[in-house]
Amino acid sequence: MIMKIHRILGITLVFFILILSITGTLLQHAEDFNIRNNYAPSSVAKTFYNIKPCKIYSYEYDNKWISMCNNDLYFNEKKIASAINNINSIYLNKGKYHIHYDNHEIIINSDSSIAEMGHTNPKNNIDKNVVLKLDSISENKKQIIENKSLSKTITYERIVVDLHSGRLFGSFGVTLIDLVTIGIILLSMTGAYSWIRHKKLF
Repeated sequence: MIMKIHRILGITLVFFILILSITGTLLQHAEDFNIRNNYAPSSVAKTFYNIKPCKIYSYEYDNKWISMCNNDLYFNEKKIASAINNINSIYLNKGKYHIHYDNHEIIINSDSSIAEMGHTNPKNNIDKNVVLKLDSISENKKQIIENKSLSKTITYERIVVDLHSGRLFGSFGVTLIDLVTIGIILLSMTGAYSWIRHKKLF
């Protein structure tokens, strides 16, 4: 009977033991496998961690879109600045877009590259006031910005940790790993008992 239980446990648990061994090895050598500083795709954050994308507030000026997402400033789909509280104004001068935010100014080329950054010049009198509106940007641009906002949220190391512990699949995963742990304990006990009995030690 003990041998039968041992065989059933061995067959049932082999997959989970393999997963635990692989994930444990990856965590032990996280730096060697470079999983600590690499980030998973945004779809992982949405699907497995239920992380909601940011709300995007946008304003169109001269066929260009200025957007705010989680205090990040985007020019069209390109992120150009972080830790922004308010966009005060924008104007076009000699083919370059001057964006005033907080007490600073950022100058953007037409190809979305940054030309210059500095403090706001109070003498400018041709500013265009900016009124950001929620979800006013096109769906395609919205998806690109949302994905970028989530692109550096979850590291591969965290995924491996959560897979190893079962947390990647919520309470079901944690319970499953608990059952696997109990199974491994029983597997060890039945294996030791069978070996001792085979050696006729008792």
